[in-house]
Amino acid sequence: MRVYITVDTESSIAGAWEHPDRRPLEAVRHVFCRIDGEDFGIPLLTKLTSRYGLRATYFVETLATQCLGEADTKSIFDFLKQQKQDVQLHCHPVFRLYAEHQKARRNGKEQPSPRPFDLIGHLDAEIQMDLLREAIGHFESFAGYRPTAFRAGCFAGSRSMLRCLRDLGIFVDSSFNPCYHPRISFPGDHLAPNLVQNIEGVWEIPVTVARTKLPEGFNEFKFADCSSLSFPEIRMMLDTAVAAGQEHFVIVFHSFSAVKAKDDTYAKMRPNKVVIRRLESMFRYLAENGDRFQVDTMGSIAKQVETLNAQSPEPVIATLGIATAIARKAVQLFNNAYWV
Repeated sequence: MRVYITVDTESSIAGAWEHPDRRPLEAVRHVFCRIDGEDFGIPLLTKLTSRYGLRATYFVETLATQCLGEADTKSIFDFLKQQKQDVQLHCHPVFRLYAEHQKARRNGKEQPSPRPFDLIGHLDAEIQMDLLREAIGHFESFAGYRPTAFRAGCFAGSRSMLRCLRDLGIFVDSSFNPCYHPRISFPGDHLAPNLVQNIEGVWEIPVTVARTKLPEGFNEFKFADCSSLSFPEIRMMLDTAVAAGQEHFVIVFHSFSAVKAKDDTYAKMRPNKVVIRRLESMFRYLAENGDRFQVDTMGSIAKQVETLNAQSPEPVIATLGIATAIARKAVQLFNNAYWV
């Protein structure tokens, strides 16, 4: 089974709409997550994956370039390229909306703050295409190549978005997350979870989910993410999927998920030791079971789209055990305290 470690790598608005003295977060805070000279963001992730001979796909958001400047975005690309990671495209429209609002204010055109909107797949196709072209333009200038895979911010994909990606030459997407369906992720579509599908000429490789018996998770789903699931739960999902013949398994993480921030400015943060231990356990497990799990990248599979096939119509969906879920929630309740 192919396993994809994917990392959404992005800034944050950090309350800038409500607080005029704030601005979106620089990479050093929300991407590198630097604490007293040590990085707990993407440098920690590349160190851990390299330790076990693995590579990840980093979906890097580029529209924040308008807010933070080219040097800030370039620092992310330079680091990931130096570490020989797979870098692909991520897009949060809210950054362009914020940049345009700030530009109007600087030009003396005072106007009420617009309603922040960050769901690219819900916009008109012409606006989506414009946003994607801009995001790709930034990406090319920093990466030196065009992206071949994509993930929508907030997992807000749609058929119209996939048509835009197809027309722009991107044929692999990983935006469908059943935890956010049907309101946000592919609204109006009836997509089965955990199945690779060809939609509008683009291969959709969805985020892998499991069912929970506890009253948590949208649609009773939890997705494979070490910041919200314990290692035993992730391991059970992996083992269930490979035993049932699932061909593709997508894990999600975020550039900032291994830290605990005191507030949404990330001015003060601490390492999230619980999440870091889960990450290392997962990477070790994948490496030790290389005969069952082939850790791959979205960029690699995008070069082999002719090998992709629509999977069986019967999805493989693991069910999380009650005991492990209760234990995980107890740990997280304690761990959520900033000072822990």
